[in-house]
Amino acid sequence: MQILGLNFRDKINNIQFNKQVKPVSVQAFKAPPPPINNLNTDVFQKSTNLVNTKQVSFSGAEIFMTHKFETTFTKQFFKKLLREGLPDAYSEINLIPLEHIDELKQLKVLNKKSSVAIKALKPYKDSMFSIEKQVFLILENLAKKHPDLTLQDLLKFKYAQAEKSLIKQQSNVLNKINMMARSLPKKEFHQMRELIQTSFNRIFEPNPLPEERFGRKDFLRKLKGMKLSNNDLKTKMLEVAEKLPQSGDSVNAFIVKYAQPYKIRTGKDGSQLKLRRDSEELGIRLLEESVGTDDHIYPKTRYYAEEQAKLNDDDYIGEIDDFRVTILTSKKINNKKNDTLIDDFSKKEEPKIAQYIQNHINRLIEIEEKWENTGKYDDAEKLADYILVLRDEFAKRSNLISIDIGDFEQKIPQLRQKAATQVEKKVAKRLKKTGHADNTHKNESDENSPIESFNKIKKRKRHKHASRFEQ
Repeated sequence: MQILGLNFRDKINNIQFNKQVKPVSVQAFKAPPPPINNLNTDVFQKSTNLVNTKQVSFSGAEIFMTHKFETTFTKQFFKKLLREGLPDAYSEINLIPLEHIDELKQLKVLNKKSSVAIKALKPYKDSMFSIEKQVFLILENLAKKHPDLTLQDLLKFKYAQAEKSLIKQQSNVLNKINMMARSLPKKEFHQMRELIQTSFNRIFEPNPLPEERFGRKDFLRKLKGMKLSNNDLKTKMLEVAEKLPQSGDSVNAFIVKYAQPYKIRTGKDGSQLKLRRDSEELGIRLLEESVGTDDHIYPKTRYYAEEQAKLNDDDYIGEIDDFRVTILTSKKINNKKNDTLIDDFSKKEEPKIAQYIQNHINRLIEIEEKWENTGKYDDAEKLADYILVLRDEFAKRSNLISIDIGDFEQKIPQLRQKAATQVEKKVAKRLKKTGHADNTHKNESDENSPIESFNKIKKRKRHKHASRFEQ
């Protein structure tokens, strides 16, 4: 039987590692709830839409960017893992399969009265990040008093107090920038004062329409666009401006934003469009940051930079890695990590990331054992290969993270034998069902063996199925 995954480990593990592996304690894991109503949707949210692309060098030769990892460990493989329940590789929350959110939308329960909507959201409470969980708890308590109101109606009870608190937070940040601007030349100072004063007017405007409210993104855009002679001071002001509260890090900003009757979007012709906000949008927003996505452990921008360096330099001696390993993490953390190296991200944003990754690996091992115990040897074998690939990838990319898999690798040969035996039985059963006896001759080539024939059949079926996800 052809081994998937380990074929590539020799290439990945081409340098010597001499690291002491220390076991990390495992946090209790609570699997996410099952699908709402057994609805099946073939949707998996990728962090990026990678496709095979080709470039043309000056000599006219086509250079293909290959993504062997994606063809080995497919979307369907990761969807199976998410259905089993996984902790986020980079945080302490449990990941939510995108399929579950699709099912909530199809069932249309979130726009119903709050008693129904809260019941649908409650199983995911442990998968919510801190801000989202705080908002959910507020809604849950209000729903006990007002079960017939919608989620958005409940949020409006907290709007007035949230707006006052938000104004204080915003004012503190703008005042800091205001003081920093005093060091600018007089003309530039007055430009900054005009921007800040306009922002204060919007912040303190009583009961403004959504399009008239102070916008954090708009303020940052205008500040970045200002031509200031002191670039260092401008950079420091931007760092302070980034601390303006937003729905992802402030309960008050969350409540004010989603209690609005509509949101403003700019059309292709530049016109402003009013899109109604409703309770479903609010409910989905509580969950979507925890949706499972796949993150490139080594940023894909680094891969592309290396490929471009080779294209531009005939004497380039570096190694172009075409096995681009990803790991499952949440949408929120994936966006935060962006193109940061894993060690840099750990130092700056997630100091406990080594523990989170170890918890993730431990859960993968549990799933592999479950699949093996239930006779899913093919899936278990592929997952075993993936676990080893992850261990080797972190050994290659990180000086801070060491993966401990115990004696797991020693059990894999026995798993491979089980998988091979299962294939033989399936081949024999297929031949018997079709009326063809297994009367192969001793000198029959391996290419015509029943196992090889079955492998070809499996490959054809997989190719036909996988094409649905490549549209």
